[in-house]
Amino acid sequence: MSDHTKALIPLGTWAYSSPELAAAKKQIDIGLFAEALIYYDSVILSFSSAAQLAEFMEWFKQRGKLDDLLAMIGDGTIKIHNYEFMTTPIEKNDTFTIWNVNVVEEHTKQIKTFEQKFLYDDVVEQVLPQKARHRAKVYSAFRGNVITDKSVDFEKQIIDARSDFNDSRRNALIVQAFVDELYRFRGLGRPPEVIADVALQPGTSKSTLRWNVDFNQLGATAGPGLRFEASTPLTAGAQSSRLIWSAAQMESDLYLPDPMSTLVGDKLFEATAIVNAEQIIDQLQSSVEFPDVRLLINSGKLDFDDIFTIRKKAKRFRRWLQSEAERDRDAIIAYHNEVANEHGLLKLGRKTLRVYGLLGGAAAGSAIGSVMGGPVGAAIGGAGGASATFLADVVSRVKSDWKPVVFGNWLDQRIKKLTDERK
Repeated sequence: MSDHTKALIPLGTWAYSSPELAAAKKQIDIGLFAEALIYYDSVILSFSSAAQLAEFMEWFKQRGKLDDLLAMIGDGTIKIHNYEFMTTPIEKNDTFTIWNVNVVEEHTKQIKTFEQKFLYDDVVEQVLPQKARHRAKVYSAFRGNVITDKSVDFEKQIIDARSDFNDSRRNALIVQAFVDELYRFRGLGRPPEVIADVALQPGTSKSTLRWNVDFNQLGATAGPGLRFEASTPLTAGAQSSRLIWSAAQMESDLYLPDPMSTLVGDKLFEATAIVNAEQIIDQLQSSVEFPDVRLLINSGKLDFDDIFTIRKKAKRFRRWLQSEAERDRDAIIAYHNEVANEHGLLKLGRKTLRVYGLLGGAAAGSAIGSVMGGPVGAAIGGAGGASATFLADVVSRVKSDWKPVVFGNWLDQRIKKLTDERK
């Protein structure tokens, strides 16, 4: 049963997770982790590369807090999430499809463990203490605190992503989410409306996907750090479904950056719409007298000790999340204002609190959804199966008491349009 004490956080940056930081050559969003610690008793951190884990550990090491990090891992405040596989696009004869590929050890051909894939990597070893006994302490802290997902449990998510790549609406949504975020942090003004068109190639099981935007131009605007390519939307769609299923299996909430938040929100809404789930997804969005912790951590204006001071004073935030039956939206806004006022945080500014999910209680308001693309004419592979089974599985978990709450930005103008379409 979901008790809202923990949240899954994809910490690595790329085109669909904190792209502004990825463009600045930062491999993790340390501020996202810090902010989530305020709202959850424990956090589950997902890294996609050893370099990301190394940067995370280096942040603590530079502040003389590596032992504190190990203590948080050891006591369960931080758990590590590990995929034994990579979700990767494959191109053949100008046609894209997506697969889960196990990460194996070169000589033995056995699937790599978390230690082999991450802790024994050279880039991580450079961060670790040099003395053997100190390294043993690091290894010991991680052992028993890593949650591993296997590729065999994620076959339906791959089918769902392939199916989505043949869906004009979902493709437009995925690329629109990236374009909106790109235009925001590049200061480019109002973003264009993205339109995708999928057409079946006569006599084949393949489709041709066309766009009203130039991917080469988008890639150039994004910059080399983001590597926005023809296959990027396919990867993004697959990863959004992957995150949902991981959270469902762990019965955890999700704490997401933009633009991944939009993709996950849309997919959750789609699941409840297709199988007529009894619950609806609701939103809470309001300005509060509370600092933007994520921004302040990422900019170096707040540090490790600041976060733990705020965390201790913000227990009322966490209790609000965990009291699912009576979530009063006015109360959570008041809690932020009170904590900021009591502890001198008002001078650090205001933030917009954005939460959505199966909120229930007094926080339930309007049902919400989202309507959110490679060179023109890029071919895409056939779906290879219906995605409805994945969506049905998600709702089955919902009906079995997984009631996910998602922190993230799910834009109102897209919410209203899809909600109207669903009626």
